Amino acid sequence: MLDNRYALLFIRGERPVMDEKFDILRHPNVSGTTDGKAEPFRHGIVTHSVATLTFAEDIDPADGLRPAELPKPAIPVGEYELLSEDDLEELFKIKEENPHEKKH
Repeated sequence: MLDNRYALLFIRGERPVMDEKFDILRHPNVSGTTDGKAEPFRHGIVTHSVATLTFAEDIDPADGLRPAELPKPAIPVGEYELLSEDDLEELFKIKEENPHEKKH
């Protein structure tokens, strides 16, 4: 029987390796994990928000309003472009690759 202090590692095409287990709670970056009391990582949350949309009036679906009866949002004067999530990811990727590039 194998002592609990040891682990076996099997890699295809290589000989098995037996070594002492690593205590992950002693790792220098454990503070970035839930074991180190950090917040859990959440998939799908907005991390690169660049704009918000708010309505001046409350819209209650129970009122039964048809789309034509809904209040029109006031759009401030200016130039706007609606980007898809893929477009935004591409822009952020370019920004990360060229952090010192001047803005146009």
